[in-house]
Amino acid sequence: GGGSGHRWWFIDGVPLADTDTRQDFTPTLSKPGRYQLSVLDESGQTARVEFSVVE
Repeated sequence: GGGSGHRWWFIDGVPLADTDTRQDFTPTLSKPGRYQLSVLDESGQTARVEFSVVE
């Protein structure tokens, strides 16, 4: 599990970052509100989570 190889990250469908398996990244979200974070891996698997940012 956990996907493999390269990963592409999106916030609300907008490309945010791409990483390999060993990398971490921290998204910067400047405004409060609801967001959807999704990730796509090399095998075409996707995962998605919705969350809220509060002030």
